[in-house]
Amino acid sequence: MNITRIGYTAHQNTAVRSEKASEKKEPDTTGATTENQAAVQNRDTFVQTGAEKPVTYSRKLTDAQVQQLKDEQAQRMESFIQMLQSMVVKQGQRSNLTLFGMDLYVTPEQSRQAAESIAEGGEYSVDAVAGRIMDMAKALSGGDPSKIDTLRTAVQKGFQAAGVELGGELPSICGQTYDEVMKRFDEWEQGAQGTPAGAAE
Repeated sequence: MNITRIGYTAHQNTAVRSEKASEKKEPDTTGATTENQAAVQNRDTFVQTGAEKPVTYSRKLTDAQVQQLKDEQAQRMESFIQMLQSMVVKQGQRSNLTLFGMDLYVTPEQSRQAAESIAEGGEYSVDAVAGRIMDMAKALSGGDPSKIDTLRTAVQKGFQAAGVELGGELPSICGQTYDEVMKRFDEWEQGAQGTPAGAAE
């Protein structure tokens, strides 16, 4: 669009109109036609400059992208194991505190609080810890049951690492929690396969 030309034409047309008005002549239909043609010529139009090229999106990942995804998954799994280990260690420590087993300076009040935390409904009870572990596992899997075996293995590693940190043996409450988690993995797997819970027993 030529802005200079449009401005000049408008000025020129105004001058012509003023002159015609002062002479009080009849309207010039030929001039009006010329103005309309000029206006049509000055309109913006779309002009295709070349052949259209189809836009395609490739879903194929490069080797580097595949490796990056694998590395990210491995990192998430390692974080899961570490969180699980930390949780089980805390549960075990509270269990040991109730027996005055880990800290010679534990007070009766500390022992009472520890006992409450691992009792039913407590923050580190079997149900609470197993529930948090399964919530993390399902979030990590994105709800994909095909990842159950991988997650089950990760949980085993986490409990083993917690046992090492606690001196080589897990307190009984941690063993009960482990059994509960494995049971919930079985239920999740059976539910995904459409098998009623307990049918395999």
